[in-house]
Amino acid sequence: MHIEKIEYGPEKEGSWSQAAFILIILLTLVAVGITGVIIWEIVSTEPSAASERSFIENIGVLLASLLFVLGGIIYLYVKGLLRDEYVTTLE
Repeated sequence: MHIEKIEYGPEKEGSWSQAAFILIILLTLVAVGITGVIIWEIVSTEPSAASERSFIENIGVLLASLLFVLGGIIYLYVKGLLRDEYVTTLE
C-alpha cells in the first residue's frame, strides 16, 4: 500500500463549528482557572498540611478535573473545528 496524497475536506462551517469554538474558549479559561487553583494551593499550603491525606485528595481531584477539561478541548477541536482528511492510496 502506497499513500499517494492526502486531501483535506471542506472547512467546518455552521452552528456546530461556532459552538465548538466558543466551548473551546470557555474550557480553556476553565483549565487556566483550575491550573491557577492547583498552583495556589501547592504554594500557599504549609508543609505539615501538605502531607495530609485531604490535601493530596484535593489536588488529585483538581488534576483529574483538569485532565477531563483538556480531553474535552481536544475532542471539540477534532470533531468541531479540524477539517476531515481523505487518504488516497494506490494498491
